[in-house]
Amino acid sequence: MLFEEDSVHLKLQVCLPFEGAKSQEDTEAIIKKALLAVTGANSVTLKDKYLDWAYQHGGYKKARAVYKSLQNSHPFSVDFFRKMIQFENKYYERALREFGSVDSDLWVDCIKEPLNHPLGRPENCRQIYWRAMKMLQGESVEASVAKHAMYQTGSL
Repeated sequence: MLFEEDSVHLKLQVCLPFEGAKSQEDTEAIIKKALLAVTGANSVTLKDKYLDWAYQHGGYKKARAVYKSLQNSHPFSVDFFRKMIQFENKYYERALREFGSVDSDLWVDCIKEPLNHPLGRPENCRQIYWRAMKMLQGESVEASVAKHAMYQTGSL
């Protein structure tokens, strides 16, 4: 079984981004079938590519539908959430629940968002920073403090 799963994963790597399908419906059917065949860590790349494909071929609404269909299908990559965050900021909270204890870069991006977004509220940065300090664990805390200091000085 392990050999079959690895073989499917290799085939997916070779055939991505799903070229050769006759229509978008055919492509989506291939992707959905592949998602049923590939499980665990091997499915992470496929989910990322599916989300990319959905956005490229159907825009934000299609990407949102794909996200919703996969949101309970673990495991994910942090990039899966970063892609959705690019579409809509509310996905930061879900990404932070999944990766907030170990991914200091995600917190730095979250802290920067109110400063860079036209409707952002810079006064929220301090609150986000303290949430990060409470949630991060181990070496991730020190990494976040260092990255935040670098960002404040313009070095990041």
